[in-house]
Amino acid sequence: MQLTKKVVSFDQDGLFEGREISVAKPPVRLLERVEELRILSSVADAGLLSGAEDAGVFSKLEAAGAFSTAEKLLPLADDLKLLSTAEYLLNVPSFLLSVAAVALLGGEFALITAVPDDNAALIAIQAITGLAAGAGAVVLLASSFLFSLLQGEN
Repeated sequence: MQLTKKVVSFDQDGLFEGREISVAKPPVRLLERVEELRILSSVADAGLLSGAEDAGVFSKLEAAGAFSTAEKLLPLADDLKLLSTAEYLLNVPSFLLSVAAVALLGGEFALITAVPDDNAALIAIQAITGLAAGAGAVVLLASSFLFSLLQGEN
């Protein structure tokens, strides 16, 4: 999926072309390259996070043992190709995430209006799905905003 931007340009003879041309932005390939180099596995093998934990660099995270746990999971992230998946998702146009959030909220509104309110179990289903849809919509909208900043206009 390619992101595009509009540009006004000059042709090969140096003449101004008065119409806007859609130019494809190159996709972000940073995370794919990190995955190709297997940097996460290298960090895990080198024990960098365990070393930072032993040196007392991050006090509260150290007490919970978060670094050694994260270090054990880094090779799994390499094997599952999580970085290239994240990179692909970064190249999704941000407005599609906003559309998905609105669709999620619309679907939840339809569910709440269609399910009757005649017993406690159905009201509980409405409440639980409403909270889940609301949380999902907030995450989608926040991701849309973040991706719009990362994708930028340039």
